[in-house]
Amino acid sequence: MEVKNFERIVNFVEYQSANGDTMYLPLVEITFITSNSNQSFSLMFDTGASRIYLRSDLYPLLGINSLDECEQIPVGGIGGSQIGYKHTANLEIFGKVFNCPIIFAQIAHHELYHGLLGRDPVFSEFGFGFWEYSKELFITDNP
Repeated sequence: MEVKNFERIVNFVEYQSANGDTMYLPLVEITFITSNSNQSFSLMFDTGASRIYLRSDLYPLLGINSLDECEQIPVGGIGGSQIGYKHTANLEIFGKVFNCPIIFAQIAHHELYHGLLGRDPVFSEFGFGFWEYSKELFITDNP
């Protein structure tokens, strides 16, 4: 049997929902590198998301003047079908820097996270283990 080793552990964040339920969220920190400054956001680790999605109201924080500067693309799965706004950005996650597309979309506001960390292109650079019982996300730099 092959053994997988993980260099990082991200503990899920405990959250009390409005109806009193306790939830545990796999949140990761991601930093966008812009010409003016770096902006860090907490994103939900989402194996079902194909890309990186940010709430559409956050575009000014990445130095974008208007969503009209971005390419409009159809987006499904986040509350149904909608138009998203694609922008290429430099970002750092788990110590690696990527130049990749992000999608601004109508994502419900949540006090703990600003969007979704999806598969393309980040997941191919890392290996992940996901243990719901212990509420931990395991990450390796050597997939």
